[in-house]
Amino acid sequence: MSCDFDSARFTSLIDTFDPGDHARSRVLAIYSAAIAISDKQILDQAIKTALRCDIDRQSLYEIILQSYLFLGFPRMLEAADHFDQHFLSERQSGPPEKISSDEADQWFGDGLALCRKIYGTNYQRLEVRVSSMAPEVFRWMIIEGYGKVLSRPVVDIVDRELSIVAFLIVENRQRQLHSHIKGAINAGVSPTLLRQVVDDIGSASEAGHRSSLERLKLLGVG
Repeated sequence: MSCDFDSARFTSLIDTFDPGDHARSRVLAIYSAAIAISDKQILDQAIKTALRCDIDRQSLYEIILQSYLFLGFPRMLEAADHFDQHFLSERQSGPPEKISSDEADQWFGDGLALCRKIYGTNYQRLEVRVSSMAPEVFRWMIIEGYGKVLSRPVVDIVDRELSIVAFLIVENRQRQLHSHIKGAINAGVSPTLLRQVVDDIGSASEAGHRSSLERLKLLGVG
């Protein structure tokens, strides 16, 4: 989390949040920011707001699953544990299932298609840049990130990209913010909704908000 993030101000935002238009997208982004902050009280409030806005349990769960790609396993596991205390799991535990060759093929195909959509004309440059510094990482991005995780159903790519933007505002990861703000646009997010999410999350993060607004301006949507 960026050192300038104002948790008290974000708490106040959640308490008084009136989603208006695009309630689902904006509330999922707020929940994403709460996962990044990793504070129990804020997570409690974010879930309460989500339930008030009729956000379904599975959609919140999907946001937790994708959080490890941008925030790491520790915060993802903290969020999963907190989530499970609110929504007692009905799953039966058991040994992990082996990944089939069909699953792996689908993840690769879906991941390649989605990554190309998100990066658009910059896809080739991304492939060359990442492959040159860490070829394994680019392969993992396709299979693990865009295929196995971000191509899952229930939450569409518009809301997934907005949630990623929320993670990155809290973290103030400027290069990744630029990529995923542009990715959100490529995914079909309207400039109005994108600005709403940036302002929602950025209201408690001066540095992250400033970085986001700079990127919006550079992309001609600020």
